[in-house]
Amino acid sequence: MTLPMNKTLLALSLALKDLALPLSEKEQKAFRDAAERLHLEPDNWEDYEPDILKVIQANPNLNQLYQVTKSQLDTFRGEIPSNLLPTEAELEQALPTPPEAAKRGFVPVNNDFESNEINNMVISILATPNPPETVKKLSRLEKLQQFLQQSSKSQ
Repeated sequence: MTLPMNKTLLALSLALKDLALPLSEKEQKAFRDAAERLHLEPDNWEDYEPDILKVIQANPNLNQLYQVTKSQLDTFRGEIPSNLLPTEAELEQALPTPPEAAKRGFVPVNNDFESNEINNMVISILATPNPPETVKKLSRLEKLQQFLQQSSKSQ
């Protein structure tokens, strides 16, 4: 099974995984706020994307990691295999305490077989007190990153 992807959120997750310096309190709060808004109104992603991008761009290290990953995703001509994304069980294990956005569960798959799995994953990650620490616990994201790096080399 393959999944449609939100490249911005997926690139952010992978960038957070490699971020060496901690996020500031202001950045963490901005990401938690974005996660809450996305959870409540996932169809309004376009309204929240600029706010998330501002936080990313204001952090030079995060922005550099994000741009590299986003570029890999933009050139990728396929679908991400779902076995490279963290499962709900892996997310629950990595989350320090269930944030409000994660307590309500995952958005169900709709009739078109599209999934909100990436959005749900990122909402759960961004809602934690320390997103980089949380995302580093998700081993499948390392496999996903390797997959994207291999794909970009072969193109």
